[in-house]
Amino acid sequence: MDSKVYSRTLSFAYFYLKFRLRTVAEVSRYLKKKSPFFAGEIADKVIAQLTTEGLLNDERFVSMYIHDRTLLKPRSPFLLKLELSKLGVSKDIIDAYFEKNQTDELPLAYDALKKKLIRFQRLEEKIRNKKAIAYLLRKGFSYDTAKKAYLELFPSDL
Repeated sequence: MDSKVYSRTLSFAYFYLKFRLRTVAEVSRYLKKKSPFFAGEIADKVIAQLTTEGLLNDERFVSMYIHDRTLLKPRSPFLLKLELSKLGVSKDIIDAYFEKNQTDELPLAYDALKKKLIRFQRLEEKIRNKKAIAYLLRKGFSYDTAKKAYLELFPSDL
């Protein structure tokens, strides 16, 4: 009975990992949600096996997640840290990544604003300034960074 439950738990985990990289916490939550049988010792064994196989690696997840997010939807490092902690990545791993890979916020803010350039180009200068900076603030950038990115994209608005 124990080996059947183990193999079933392992197949659930493989299925869950089939779509994208996951954190250890995400897989653990998924297995606990799937069935109370999977919670506990068997789930821990499955997670340990997936880790040794290289399918679960929080450090690799963090680097891939940040790479994908900065390409698709640029956000500030502050907001990325918040998203990663919500996904269950430990603060130590997140801090280690950002220490190793220093990111400059200004190019990220510039890229985020550049993607919305058409939306803001047609607006009057005061309204454009207000909306563009508010957009960047919602993306987690500081006011100073948002203002610099805005002035870099719209130098005529000095």
